[in-house]
Amino acid sequence: MAFARKKNPLSPVDPVEIVTTIYRGLLGREPDEMGLPNFVELYESQGLQKVLEAIGGSEEMRKRVSATDYRKHWSLSQFREVEILLSLMTASAAPSKIIVDVGAAGVHLSNSIDLISSIGWKGILVEANPKDAEILAEAVKDIDATVLNYAVSDSEGEATFFLGTHPHHSSLKSEMTSWWGPISGEITVTKRRLPNILKDHNVPEIFGVLSLDIEGVEFEVINDLLDNSNYRPQWMIIEWGEKLYEATLNDERLTEKIRHEYSIVGGTEANIFLQHRSVTES
Repeated sequence: MAFARKKNPLSPVDPVEIVTTIYRGLLGREPDEMGLPNFVELYESQGLQKVLEAIGGSEEMRKRVSATDYRKHWSLSQFREVEILLSLMTASAAPSKIIVDVGAAGVHLSNSIDLISSIGWKGILVEANPKDAEILAEAVKDIDATVLNYAVSDSEGEATFFLGTHPHHSSLKSEMTSWWGPISGEITVTKRRLPNILKDHNVPEIFGVLSLDIEGVEFEVINDLLDNSNYRPQWMIIEWGEKLYEATLNDERLTEKIRHEYSIVGGTEANIFLQHRSVTES
């Protein structure tokens, strides 16, 4: 049922219309059933400025603003020479210039957007949360990226997806979401195996980069990909979890195939980099 409130006969302004207009203008969508009455109440109790501050400072608004940042060229060269050079270099290193980003979430903190927007790669971006997938699809509509709304695991079907207080902390595993803080909600999502997604979108068996950040399901997905398909990314970027600084391919959670085919070549505070043996053999 649509939220409605009687107009104050002493005021020509309808708070519902004000809040709805702000939603449309700033967030690009209609207000949801939970948000509308809350912001109407905020408007009536504290005024328009507080509503603008709350919506303008929200996580959703932050993602919408940052979603346009990648369109600005970051190169300091005169006519994008550095971007062109990097594109040529990566083309030589990775003949199949495709990045598959599983747990894409958004443009902010992305491992894929720079390669797609500035270096000329193609992206397959997979995100489980339908709201985040919709925002991401709008953000990347002008570059060579396909956004898919799936949760990736080692089996297919429907599953419960546990929402965190931050979009990067949601997971198929409730214990992973709650590790970061309170679970803010649950939704039912479509669960798919990565080999099937790659086949559906004509990704070659040898492709450039696989980025995995799916809050505790990374190893199941890697093992399924390597044990049950011929798909081999030349590089992988994987969120490793709390054992990052003890990262080893002898980790008992990993398939034997990863030890024979990949080596750890780098790392950051959150991720490790794996390189396929074919990169150095070629």
